[in-house]
Amino acid sequence: MSSSNTPPRQVRFASTPEIFATGTNGSFLFPLQVDGRGILDTRPYDEGRFVVSLWHPSAQRAIDLDRSYVELRACLDPDDEHWIKLAEIEPVVPPYSGGESFDGWVVLPVMAETSSFAVYGSGFEPRARLQLRASVYWVA
Repeated sequence: MSSSNTPPRQVRFASTPEIFATGTNGSFLFPLQVDGRGILDTRPYDEGRFVVSLWHPSAQRAIDLDRSYVELRACLDPDDEHWIKLAEIEPVVPPYSGGESFDGWVVLPVMAETSSFAVYGSGFEPRARLQLRASVYWVA
């Protein structure tokens, strides 16, 4: 259980140079890590505010925000790697730049003492290279 004396903590997951969307529908599953580790101590916090951004490394390509789908998954048991869907991440579309990137956020309660997280996506161009950045702001 969290304590009101626990200060908030921002975590930036290691950015990836590239994700290869190798599925026939351009899908991927990318585990999020901090300093080479996927398991995070979430015990002191009540909620996590996740921010995710995906884009093509080439400025000549766009993301079809009507077809692309992104969700946050978690593994809540460090002894059994089983990824469950936590939430779909809806893209936030700024005016005049829809499709340059997939940017979205979601706020979720903490459900376990330790957790691993991953970003799943589909509906991107098949075998397209994507870059991903993600962070979470933990709040007690």
